[in-house]
Order: sequence, then structure tokens, then C-alpha cells
Amino acid sequence: MYALLACLRPRYSLPSISLPMNAALEQLVTLQAIDLELKRLRDQLAEAPKRVATAEAAKKQAEASLAATQASLAKEDALRRRHESDIADHRNKIARLKRQLDAATSTQQVAAYEREIAFGNDSIGKLEEEELYSMERTETLDAELVSHTKTLEAAQAALERARANSATLVERNKPAIMALDAERTKVRADLAASDASAAPLATYDRVSKGKGTGISEAIDHKCSACQMMVRPQRWNDLTGREHANDLYTCETCGRLLFWDPRRDTPGPWPPGERLAQTKAATTQ
Repeated sequence: MYALLACLRPRYSLPSISLPMNAALEQLVTLQAIDLELKRLRDQLAEAPKRVATAEAAKKQAEASLAATQASLAKEDALRRRHESDIADHRNKIARLKRQLDAATSTQQVAAYEREIAFGNDSIGKLEEEELYSMERTETLDAELVSHTKTLEAAQAALERARANSATLVERNKPAIMALDAERTKVRADLAASDASAAPLATYDRVSKGKGTGISEAIDHKCSACQMMVRPQRWNDLTGREHANDLYTCETCGRLLFWDPRRDTPGPWPPGERLAQTKAATTQ
């Protein structure tokens, strides 16, 4: 039997000794366990491509950030080379002006050459200052480059994990879904074949379509699904021997109610073991 039913049926399939359960209700408990597991498996399959798409988007974003940083670094490098070329041009011009200054024969020529030399020196100072700013920006960009590279590596690894997980889910869930679908079809066919079970199945289908589940265990005078109290008379009917084959619904949410008498058996019991012990006792 499938892992789900092996886990859920010991919890919900009640023994026929101390207090029998309506046969249709017991089948519906099994049907709901199958339906919930099918939903879980199908939700996983539906979610897997979304996770891959999210991982792909994260990788593209990391690639874009890395490319932008690399482009900024290249821009800063080109800017410094241009500044260095301009500085070299100004220095060559200053050297030429100094030679002309040495050969100047008038005060006006001397003043003009000195103004040109001063302008060249000011331009060199501004360009060197811009170079320092560019180097500072480059240091920041280098740190960003390292960070973006690590982010891209992490995004690539996450994408590979998402793809691997998606492939694993498909490989694991599809056969499980097929097997559970076959089990579900059988349970529903058994219910539909009985006139006494057709109405409960219709109620289950109608309620579960709107609320996600159509069966709820009654615990401590409450419906475990909606947490609303069950009237004392209904609780007595639900838990009494004379009404064991009757069906009762929660008056608040409309779900079919069932009660597990094992909960009233004293002592600590691991899940499923109480039922196993009870079944063992009946076969001796």
C-alpha cells in the first residue's frame, strides 16, 4: 500500500469491534486521505516549474548586475586612460611653452606664456584629481564585482538544484499520482455502486469542492476542521453505539463527521499503534 495510506489508514480506519463506523464513511475517510495526498503531489509538480523560473530569473538578474559592474569598470579604465593622455598632452604643451618663455623678448609675451603654463598646470591638477576619484570608484566596483560574481555562482547553483529537484519530483510524483488515481477510482466506484453510499459521496463531493475537505474528525465536542462546537445531542448520537451506522454533518461547516473511539482509550499510544493492538486482539 502507498506510503500515504499506510500512514493515514491506521489513524482513520476504525476497528469493527468496540464501535463500528458507517461503511461509507470509512471509505470516505480513505477517499479524503487519497484526495489530499493527490493535491499535495500535484501542487508540488505545479510549483516545481515556478521555482525553476524564479531561479532562472535570479540568475539573469545576477548576470545583469555583474555585466553592469564590468561595464562600469571598463568605463572607469577608459576614463583614466583618457585623463592620462590629456595630462601627457598638457605636460608636452607646458614644456614647449617653457622653451618659448625662455626665448620671449617682451613683457607681454612672458605674461602670455606664464598664463598658458598656469592654465596647463591647473588642468593637470584637475585631471589628476579626477583620476583619484576614478580609482576610488574602481575600488568600490572591484568589491561589487567580487560580490556579484559570488551571487551569480550561488544563483547558478540554486538553479541547478531547482532543476534537479524538479526532475526528481516528476520522477517520483507522477507514478505516485497514477497509483493513487487508480486507488481513488476504485474507492469511488465502490461507493457509487452502493445506493446507501451514493448520498454520502455526493455530500463529500459538494462540501470538499468548496472547502477543500468533506470529512472532519470530531474531537472534544468540536469539529476539528472548523473548530465549532458540536451540540451535546449530536455528540451523543455520533459517539453512541445505537447510531454507529448513521451519518452526521457539522452544523456549521457541513462536513461529514466521524469519531474515533480510540481517543477515549486511556494510556499513551503512538499514532496507529492503538488500532494495531485492537486488530490484533480481535484476531486471537
